[in-house]
Amino acid sequence: MVALDTNVYIYFLEKNSKFYNTAEKAIKYALTSGPICVPVITFMEIRSGAPHSTEIINFFANPQFDVHDFTASLAILAGELRYNHKSLKSADAIHLATALENGVHQFVTNDSRLANLKLDIEIVPLARFQ
Repeated sequence: MVALDTNVYIYFLEKNSKFYNTAEKAIKYALTSGPICVPVITFMEIRSGAPHSTEIINFFANPQFDVHDFTASLAILAGELRYNHKSLKSADAIHLATALENGVHQFVTNDSRLANLKLDIEIVPLARFQ
């Protein structure tokens, strides 16, 4: 299973002129591994940008997306990640905790700050899909 950072979805949904094709390739790649692991915080991050709420809900209603609520165990794991990696932002910690708790083996992102983290998950740069 693969997880995608919110930036990948935003590039795709907003048809970003620079990253749309790369984001589309990353999504297609992730789907080859089965459903994509999506933490519910992704909805908040996307909505704070542009798309309408119904558009977000409809996009992720597809069974190819495995949406996970934020739970107490995820909060604890996200806190541990932030404790061990001081530069990690809360939203990123939630993304990674959700991925780790659900057996995800790769996390695709365009956030270069995450590349150096030492976790039990491969951080894949979005540029790999250019």
